[in-house]
Amino acid sequence: MIAYPAAAATKQVARIRTDRWGVSTRLPELDEEFREIVRSLGYSWNGSAWYRKITYLSGSTEDRAAELCQRLLAAGYPVDAADEIVNKAVSSSFEPEPRFWILKRDGKFAIYWRGRVDDNLYARAASLPDARWDPHLKAVMVPPLYYDEVEGFADEHGFRFEDKARDLLEQSRRQYRRMIIPELPDPPVEKKSRRRRVRQLDPLKFADLRERHLVTLTDLLPHQVPAVEKLLPIKLGALFMDMGTGKTRCAIELAVRRQARTSKVVWFCPVSLKLTIATEIRKHSAGEDIYIFDDTTSAYSLPDAFWYIVGIESMSQSDRVVLAVDRLVDSDTFVVVDESSYIKWHASLRTKRITEIGQRARYRLLLTGTPISQGVVDLYAQMRFLSPEILGYNSFYSFASTHLEYSTQRPGLIVRSHGVDVLAERIAPFVYQVTKEECMDLPEKLYDHIYCDLTPEQLAAYWQAKEEILGKALDLDDISSTIIFELFTALQQIVSGYWNRDGKLLEFPQHRLEALQQAIASIPETSKIIIWCKYVYSVRKIAELLPDAALYYGELNERERSRELERFRGDGCRYLVATQATGGHGLTLNEANYHIFYENEFKYSHRLQAEDRSHRIGQTWPVTYIDIVSDSGIDSRIQKAIAKKEDVVKAFRREVQRTREVQI
Repeated sequence: MIAYPAAAATKQVARIRTDRWGVSTRLPELDEEFREIVRSLGYSWNGSAWYRKITYLSGSTEDRAAELCQRLLAAGYPVDAADEIVNKAVSSSFEPEPRFWILKRDGKFAIYWRGRVDDNLYARAASLPDARWDPHLKAVMVPPLYYDEVEGFADEHGFRFEDKARDLLEQSRRQYRRMIIPELPDPPVEKKSRRRRVRQLDPLKFADLRERHLVTLTDLLPHQVPAVEKLLPIKLGALFMDMGTGKTRCAIELAVRRQARTSKVVWFCPVSLKLTIATEIRKHSAGEDIYIFDDTTSAYSLPDAFWYIVGIESMSQSDRVVLAVDRLVDSDTFVVVDESSYIKWHASLRTKRITEIGQRARYRLLLTGTPISQGVVDLYAQMRFLSPEILGYNSFYSFASTHLEYSTQRPGLIVRSHGVDVLAERIAPFVYQVTKEECMDLPEKLYDHIYCDLTPEQLAAYWQAKEEILGKALDLDDISSTIIFELFTALQQIVSGYWNRDGKLLEFPQHRLEALQQAIASIPETSKIIIWCKYVYSVRKIAELLPDAALYYGELNERERSRELERFRGDGCRYLVATQATGGHGLTLNEANYHIFYENEFKYSHRLQAEDRSHRIGQTWPVTYIDIVSDSGIDSRIQKAIAKKEDVVKAFRREVQRTREVQI
């Protein structure tokens, strides 16, 4: 069948034929426009005709022939083709060629698309965890571990899965499910013992909830009353309350008032806070037992209690703890995630485990003073733990497509957020927010800096680290966030007097300890001081300088930390040297009204948490914060980053407050 265009550009008829493997076409005469059309559709000259091999990624041969026919007719060329091809071309009833595919290549997901590379689409694909561009395949490669993220990306951007990739998706889903919740091993064989047996938890025990006798021992403060009243009628909620305003007390009150409808409370918190949370529960309530997860806890050794306190880090580090929590949580459980910024990254194993297990619980509560320390991206995982319906997105990438803008130069880097007002409006019914300024008459915060210069040895190492790490990045053609983090870490270590270079410790003369002594000399001798560090190396160096100082860092176990805190709070100990990552959460240290930041974390949330250990309920003196800053670029950059993050947090807080006022 020959089809003629409405306005023929030539009398030459283009012939289109299909075979089992592809589509061929030719024109009797040379024609440059004809050549451009067929080339743009992927055809190449085989010596006798223009030919294109058609694979399953291209669609059917008939559809591709109809597409070619339509293009040629539109350009004014008469076409000789089978009737069904011409009819599809004229009626536009053929399936368009799929451009976007998820393939399986080398055991990974390959995100592939035909045609010109879309910079925005590439940035989105490159933002997937551990994503790498493969120049040979011309695709973004993602490990199968992140199947959930790849599926969300495909749904959001209209990518199809080839059969092999779909099989990899299902296989990864099954395997990773076993990683999230491992299989429970057979119970150990009981040995005969004369020791009194501990009353064990019976999973069937709570089919009919037994009567509880919890009572509170302290009264709520005025600003805590509306927090409890707002969250008590709903099953899901968050207390975004500043450090020191009493989030823990509110959570205890909610648990006590819900005791008739719950069998237990599972309280996730940083490992360093487990004893602190237990102390707070005993301080404010009475009537039920507390069990703190430790090295001996297993799914077969859970005692009967009401309060279960679990180190949140253990949910990514210990299958034993995960199995025990998995057995513990049921529909009658109240799950509390304290310092919920620990589950703010949606792709982390810890977040997925807590979210997966937490979905069974009747009541779920988040506690944090810094819900968006890195920006609104932090909201997604926290709100998903409560319920995906709160934000209304099925996947992270649906959320990201609406609210996040990524850098085109640095894949994965978020440069801007959108629709913050929409997010604030959606979470407002489930969130109670209060700042210290709104509810407490606290003394002011005072800030000061003490500057020090780098020694020649530090300067030489500083520039050497830059050259080595940036040179490696250029050789690999990979200036990624990992490389930048490696560089910043090396530079910060060097300005602190050492460099952990490929596992070898290099030490340098430095003036930072002298600046610390200068800061201490400016503080009244009767005042207690907290010295905040980032690195254990610095903790040990300061301990040599101040041998009577109490220490609080990750290498000490819980009992040792508790003992050091008590020593600091007592008479005769003036200094507490702590890392922000370990000591910056949950502690009340009103004994000190001077803080020296020997080093700063990159995370603003850690800085804010550390500051508020003393600036909280009970503090009657102004609190002074002294930063030790070198004349290097890295210290200046960290100071600016902290200030920028602070602005982001304050802006979101204002937006939530505005939404709350509108609703009222």
